[in-house]
Amino acid sequence: MEKEDRIGGFFLGLLIGGLIGSTVALLYAPSSGKRLRRKISDKAEDVLEEVEEIYDAGKEKAEHILKDGKKKASSIIQDAKKKIVNN
Repeated sequence: MEKEDRIGGFFLGLLIGGLIGSTVALLYAPSSGKRLRRKISDKAEDVLEEVEEIYDAGKEKAEHILKDGKKKASSIIQDAKKKIVNN
């Protein structure tokens, strides 16, 4: 398993654990049913926004890495072609 996969898995576990922990805390906190449902709904929206931000950041990072990889591969191919032509 690659380091990036482990880090991604860790953050996913962290998010899921946070969501579960928040929900359990809300369920055990004394409040009316309607108020409790509103709290859970608000918390779910907050977590969804955080997940979207993390996803967007990861997507941007992946696109950047892919772009850099394509540039490096192109450079290696060009260098190889030059060496073949010169020999």
